[in-house]
Amino acid sequence: MSLAQSSRLNLYGVLMFSLGKLLIAITALILLITLPCCVAAQPLQEIRIGSSVIGFSSLMSYFARDRKFFEREGLDAKIIYAQTNVGLAALTAGNFDYSNLSTSAVEATLRGMPLRLIAVTNAEPLWGIVVRKGITNISELKGKKLGVSSFGGTSYSAALYVLKHFGLRPREDVTILATGGTTERIAALKQTAIDAAVIPAPGDMKAEQDGFKILMDAGSIYKLPNGGMSTTLTKIKQNPTEVRKVVRALVLATKFFVDPQNKVEVTKYLTRVFSLDPNATEEFFRRFVPSLSPSGVVEMDKVKLIVDSAMERGLINKVVEPETLVDFSFTKGL
Repeated sequence: MSLAQSSRLNLYGVLMFSLGKLLIAITALILLITLPCCVAAQPLQEIRIGSSVIGFSSLMSYFARDRKFFEREGLDAKIIYAQTNVGLAALTAGNFDYSNLSTSAVEATLRGMPLRLIAVTNAEPLWGIVVRKGITNISELKGKKLGVSSFGGTSYSAALYVLKHFGLRPREDVTILATGGTTERIAALKQTAIDAAVIPAPGDMKAEQDGFKILMDAGSIYKLPNGGMSTTLTKIKQNPTEVRKVVRALVLATKFFVDPQNKVEVTKYLTRVFSLDPNATEEFFRRFVPSLSPSGVVEMDKVKLIVDSAMERGLINKVVEPETLVDFSFTKGL
């Protein structure tokens, strides 16, 4: 082979090598451009989440939906309003996939429903003890009337716990009245039908704007889990991958919410959802963030508070270990 032929072959090899590298680069570029479109084109998996009205205890599931945390897990979260008993029945029957109820779901499990609490967003409730002017401490509620949502509800349990904590005997020392929802409880205060009420935030702050006083947060002493996600044993057994995605979306949303770097976005969200003015938004944010559980779990002694309350109210007649009511395994590694 002549020197000229050898040079031509070497040049040909170099050109082919360069062309190969160019083809690889073009292919990679095409994939880079088209792959996200292909991924985005994948249909989202619909999940149905039963929910009570939007409030502090259900807020994280709405936030996870609105800020697309569920969507990033490939899920299309449909949040459907249902009254507590109806929602839990629908969950058990398979009409809902999940519920953002926590305390009520655990109590349903105690009554025999095949459910498990799989994540907690609110480590303690935000229930203000709202009082009329002139009342300066809990002990001064003796001989007075205290309003709750209903007998047997979580606000009722909080009222019993707080009164006992301050040495008062529920029913004997303080008359407890079931006065309905937040609007009805504030109306009862205005009409002097009651002297105090357990009102969830931010409703308690609206009552404060009407001239009443938030004496204390019940959750500061009654640290009951009050928000999260529950599902059925069947769902856990048959589709653990989906359950983990749901839990991950909820936990990541809660972590985002409590991160100080995201305060501006979070407070804008609170303002829009609850129709709060800037000062009220700031105050609600200040109270709400410390009540959240970014890990998605709480200690078992807090779950035991639900069991103790159910025992006291006659829902069960024997002690149940709190570990049998929850499955926090899906939060590991998040």
